Amino acid sequence: MGQGTYTILAQTAAETLGVPVEHVSVKLGDSHFARAGVAGGSRLAGVMTGAVYKAASQALDELIGLAIADPGSPFHALQANTLVVKDGRIASPRGDGPEIPIAELLSAVGRERIEAKGDTMPANATAEERYRNYTTIAVSIPHTEGDYSRHSWCAHFVEVRVDEDFGTVRVSRVVSALDSGRLYNPKLAESQWKGGIIMGIGQALLEEGMVDRRHGRIVNGNLADYMIPTNADIPDIETISVGIPDPHSSVLGGKGVGELGIVGVAPAIANAVFHATGKRIRDLPITLEKLI
Repeated sequence: MGQGTYTILAQTAAETLGVPVEHVSVKLGDSHFARAGVAGGSRLAGVMTGAVYKAASQALDELIGLAIADPGSPFHALQANTLVVKDGRIASPRGDGPEIPIAELLSAVGRERIEAKGDTMPANATAEERYRNYTTIAVSIPHTEGDYSRHSWCAHFVEVRVDEDFGTVRVSRVVSALDSGRLYNPKLAESQWKGGIIMGIGQALLEEGMVDRRHGRIVNGNLADYMIPTNADIPDIETISVGIPDPHSSVLGGKGVGELGIVGVAPAIANAVFHATGKRIRDLPITLEKLI
């Protein structure tokens, strides 16, 4: 998948393993690999980062175990309980031993690689449950459990300007506060939020499928006649992240980002139009003939 998936998986592995992110290679989309989570319901990032985190944590534990226990390791004589891995190098937390690259340690203990697997399923899950989890059935997982809600949420504040003579509506400013839990990549999350808000502006003011009811055909099924927002239609958009990591939602505390931004934009614009004109519009898009 795209949408920044490669980036956040590389960041997750690098942070967990203590290696530079440019040393992480992410491979996706090969049928030789295990099944991945469904790219829907704003859940792909939470599922896949959780699996990468678990696998990377297991690999890190095995690496430190080898460094402490293997007689060929330069750390064997330290009798340390744990070691620190940072920037691709492994060292004693007390600073009383060597500091060497991971590759050098593996060479010293006679290993070429360490392999580890991880997923977000419970340890006692059956093969059938694992298969079901990585099919479309998994999209229907509940967003509430006991006293906890896994939902993301947002609040949009929209300013509009309505031409008194022609009834044209322009969105002049948008400020949105959004809670998606932990943001794995804040720059990508902000871009997705703003993209959703722009889609909401299009939904509210421009986008309408025109159907010829005689023949059941869509009249404006092309980008020349179907109106979508352009740069000239989009005002200054400010997004504010108000979320904190939510461990009940995913392993690393993130919640859905991709679909959140569009939720509530059209109603907020309709409410602003009502505030400006006193006229309540209840079907979209809000066009001039509905206001005049």
